[in-house]
Amino acid sequence: MRFKISGLLCLASVIAGSAGADVITVGPGGKFDYSTISAAIDAAGNYDEIVVAPGTYHELVNPHGKRIEIRSSSGPAVTAIDGGDFRRCIEFTKGETKDTVVEGFTIRDGRSGAYQPGGGIYIRGASPRIVNCQIVQCSAMSHPYYPGDGGAVYVDIGFPAFENCYFGQCEGNNGGGLCLVNFSQVIVQDCIFEGNAAQKGGGVYLEDNSSATMTSCEFISNSASWYGGGIYMLDGCAATLIDCDISSCQSLIGGGGVFCQCGILAMDGGTVELCESEIGGGVNINCGFGTINNMSFGNNLASTGADIRIDGSPPPPRAPIQTQVGIGGTFFCGSPDPIDGPYNDLGGNSFFLSCTDGACCSNGICAIADGAICVSLGGEFKGVGVFCEDANCPGDCPGDTNGDGIVGTDDILTVISGWGPCP
Repeated sequence: MRFKISGLLCLASVIAGSAGADVITVGPGGKFDYSTISAAIDAAGNYDEIVVAPGTYHELVNPHGKRIEIRSSSGPAVTAIDGGDFRRCIEFTKGETKDTVVEGFTIRDGRSGAYQPGGGIYIRGASPRIVNCQIVQCSAMSHPYYPGDGGAVYVDIGFPAFENCYFGQCEGNNGGGLCLVNFSQVIVQDCIFEGNAAQKGGGVYLEDNSSATMTSCEFISNSASWYGGGIYMLDGCAATLIDCDISSCQSLIGGGGVFCQCGILAMDGGTVELCESEIGGGVNINCGFGTINNMSFGNNLASTGADIRIDGSPPPPRAPIQTQVGIGGTFFCGSPDPIDGPYNDLGGNSFFLSCTDGACCSNGICAIADGAICVSLGGEFKGVGVFCEDANCPGDCPGDTNGDGIVGTDDILTVISGWGPCP
């Protein structure tokens, strides 16, 4: 009974604390409760709301484990937390939960120290929510000989969520945009990774059995000097990409878009296009398990496996591991070598040499042709990637010599005028 009473008292305390939450204001000019975000955090209690006025705040923000919401009043375009190119911008290190929210800031010019990870945001043992933030021009490459990981964000034993965020022009040794280690798990929704760079995982890097679920995200022009221009995932890691678009990403060695080594990769919906690497221009699955469904691959480039390269032989000293990859309902175009390596064909895949080809109907005859050429010659283009067997071209009418859809007098006169032996 004592435990039940204690539980009820704790619940009542939480409800009372939430109901009595205060709104604390931050801004310049003496019109607000505090002039710095840090001072407002010190004064805040659990479930308080800190509202920050437009301006640039040169400070290291740390919620110190408090369940508080820190949000800008006018959005990231006019409100920034600036690291000054010599310190991080935000740290979460005291067990913060999803009740700790940072919303509506530009987080810029953050830089970690030598050997230190997390140029913009550092998360260890915490699970905050980051909403509608722009994390830009941050770096964990503070020293050329002592680089760190996670240029924009570093997560160690954490379970954060990112919603409607932009990761741009950040760099790190592993993970220019986002780096996950030590069984971390992240949910990323409606986010953009653009122009980030690293040795591995220009956009996102996962190791130590970490996992990421990404929905409706974009990876644009991220790069890696080694592997995984867009995403890199190492042994035991898992990544699920739902309706994500990866474009113009590149790596020097493998996986211009995505590199998976002995992990679990699931991709459903979305596109991979204009990506480039020596091996696996779009996706390189070096060992492990993968499913690729309902996607579109176009104009990717590699010496082998322009769209997808599948290999069951990881580099030494690892022993060969069976690779199982299933591909279904996916459109491939722009390469004579779209897939290299064994895979399970789940059906519904289509392959075209050009990304503008499809079924062209003319006088009941169907041919695969470029859409623009088809229309210029008077044909009916049925769409990119459409096969002739699915085109439903109107039937040919042999007597319609002038192609007007009717067998009439003009057609008869044409036949009469040409009566006689053919030359």
